[in-house]
Amino acid sequence: LTLSLAVVLFLTHSGTTQTVIPTYAHVDAVMSVTLTCSLCPPGTYMHAFCTATKDTVCLSCPTNHFTQFWNYLPKCLYCTNICNRNQIVKEQCSPTRNIVCECKEGYYRLHDFCVKHTQCPSGFGAKQIGTVHRNTECERCPRGTFSAVVSSCARCVNHTDCGQLPVLLRGKSWHDNVCTACTDLKDGTLLRDVLQGFFSHAKLKMRKLSRFVQLLNHDGRPDRLQRFTLLLDVKSWIVTAHKHQLAKLPEILRISGLRGAKGKIDRILTQFEKAYRFCKDI
Repeated sequence: LTLSLAVVLFLTHSGTTQTVIPTYAHVDAVMSVTLTCSLCPPGTYMHAFCTATKDTVCLSCPTNHFTQFWNYLPKCLYCTNICNRNQIVKEQCSPTRNIVCECKEGYYRLHDFCVKHTQCPSGFGAKQIGTVHRNTECERCPRGTFSAVVSSCARCVNHTDCGQLPVLLRGKSWHDNVCTACTDLKDGTLLRDVLQGFFSHAKLKMRKLSRFVQLLNHDGRPDRLQRFTLLLDVKSWIVTAHKHQLAKLPEILRISGLRGAKGKIDRILTQFEKAYRFCKDI
């Protein structure tokens, strides 16, 4: 049997539209002749071959079955029951089409799988936000902009204009300008937030970071040697440390061999100390 091209051609004749039915060649075993038979339209299947006196007999597909093209299938195809992992149903099965699945929100199609969109780290924003068909494209935040979150869709935004408020710390790619009034300095939360953000983005060697955590906690070699867990220890320490303990951070960093980080923390603490003194005098 030879299947003709499974398309529907529309011709205009005498002002009316006629559908040209696709056909296929069928050898009649009884008469030993080749017959030209009509294909069955989408949504149906072939119940009986054509004969010399009768055309192909087509029946509608039963529930949960379909045929998408003109065909001479002996039965309809069974609809897919569920979508694959990380997919959702876009369109339910119909007599003329199988269930249509697409990647759920936050995922895109890569070959035959739905893959999670790339998460842009803080300091980077989404240059092109991902869709179900393409991944997120990240870019480093240009000068004057920042992104403080890990996200697949957050873009870089401009640093805040502090206006009449003093700029405590100039913004970087991963944090905004720190504009502050004296009321923001009272409980020390702002300083702790800035210190935690610094350690999240500082490129510290693992061996020295491990030594630093050891000195902070006044114990032996830490059990947790992964960067993520070591940084959690640092952040937890910052949250609970008293002001006089925070002031010792530069010296602990120096002993740990983290001299570059020591200089930056020194500058942050100095800026905050100036602000504390200024607020105390007014």
